[in-house]
Amino acid sequence: MTPEEAEVLPESIRDWNEVKEAKDITSFWDGMKSMRSKIGTGLYQPSEEAGAEDWGKFSTKAVDLSKGRLMPKPDLSDPEQQKALYKSLGVPDDIKDYEFDEVEGSDYSDERKDFVRGIAKEANLTKDQLKIIDRKFREQEVVSMNGNTESFNKGLNELKADWGLPTDDRTNQARKVQRMFFPHLGDEVPLSANEIRSFYNLYKQLNTDTKDFQDQVDNAANKSGISKEDATFMIAEIRANKEHPYNNRLSSGNAAAQKQMRNLYLAKNGQSPE
Repeated sequence: MTPEEAEVLPESIRDWNEVKEAKDITSFWDGMKSMRSKIGTGLYQPSEEAGAEDWGKFSTKAVDLSKGRLMPKPDLSDPEQQKALYKSLGVPDDIKDYEFDEVEGSDYSDERKDFVRGIAKEANLTKDQLKIIDRKFREQEVVSMNGNTESFNKGLNELKADWGLPTDDRTNQARKVQRMFFPHLGDEVPLSANEIRSFYNLYKQLNTDTKDFQDQVDNAANKSGISKEDATFMIAEIRANKEHPYNNRLSSGNAAAQKQMRNLYLAKNGQSPE
């Protein structure tokens, strides 16, 4: 706008940037008209002296103008508002709505899924959050299981390389000792290389190649029987196993287990437990 055109305006506003930057008098008035139309719809921060009511109106107007891009601050002490907040973030109403990603090598039972869903609901996790957390944990679980399996198989291969042809026979002899002293393990659980070595050493010490294996067990306190180290190990294992007959006085095998424990203590330190 030229100085001559600006002369028609009040002198008090001729220095306004809006006047100086306007192309001409017409564009200036168009700009002013646009500004006036926005006065009623604009969002203006309340003054420092404003009270809760003014700030409430400000927040409400901000939410309305955002057209769904903003949400009002909920009162987290109100259960209904809290529930609405979590729902808006993606927390499902029904735990069955939680879903899981497939993880190769990881088996997931329905019982475990429901258990995890319950925890997720209690923690107010969204469906996406549960998927990510669960997948990461299960992927790490698979890595750990594969590592344990690899280590387990490596130990057995090293045992076979060390023992050669007698490996199968010695493993069977080790299993005899396991069945006698640790029947709770069952035959389904594979023995590790270290367990096979330990049980086989006990087998040799008990001279279990004879027919009276039970008699050899009962006489384990003999100097030619179980070593102090092995007796200490077996005592600890039996005491730690709550399902062992020794720890259940109502078990039909408790009497034999008590006798077994006395023999182990005799082998360990020359006296029975008090």
